[in-house]
Amino acid sequence: MSLRAVAYVSTAVAGLGTADLDHLLVDARAHNQLAGVTGVLLFDGRQFFQYFEGPEEGVARAYERIRNSHMHVDLRELYSAPVDSLHFSQWHMGCTQTVGSVLQQLSTQHWQREAEFLQDEVAQSDASPALRELLAFWAQHNR
Repeated sequence: MSLRAVAYVSTAVAGLGTADLDHLLVDARAHNQLAGVTGVLLFDGRQFFQYFEGPEEGVARAYERIRNSHMHVDLRELYSAPVDSLHFSQWHMGCTQTVGSVLQQLSTQHWQREAEFLQDEVAQSDASPALRELLAFWAQHNR
């Protein structure tokens, strides 16, 4: 089975609220699980940075849903390439602004633990530029 990873940044539409993000989190987890796709979606209150990976077909389906989403604009692909292995065992969402949503707060806490392990893994390997950018985005927006 061939694997692929994609990373992109985009800008949230004006008026995107806590309930919208909760819906996005639940919806993405369900669809990605069916497609065998894992990864992380980071949100700083204005921009999204997403890295996702999985079987070619599942990634293609997930990416089509992302491109058609009305929750963001100005999608800019940073990385799309085959990968040898997967870095995530689950789908995570990290938010630097989680006020008002217990679901987002719990997701962010889980992602923060995962990010620590990923930083160690990236430091000890020849990781893709996309994973390095993902961690840099999180570090910059989570101060």
